[in-house]
Amino acid sequence: GFEPTTPEGTFYIMARSPDPDDEAFAARMAAEDLYILPGSTVAMPGWFRISLTATDSMVDAAAERFAKAPAPA
Repeated sequence: GFEPTTPEGTFYIMARSPDPDDEAFAARMAAEDLYILPGSTVAMPGWFRISLTATDSMVDAAAERFAKAPAPA
């Protein structure tokens, strides 16, 4: 249910935040032990950045946490 960008030779991917407040979304994800970079940090408000350098087991665990992403307050 996330809208990703296509990586262009980088080690990360950007995805649209389900909450327009990408910093609030990143904080909620951090509370679930899932660390993402708010897009506002890199001049892309409303998006977030995910590292592509994780192991398969890390990706599987993250996918489960993203699926249960808390809704905006």
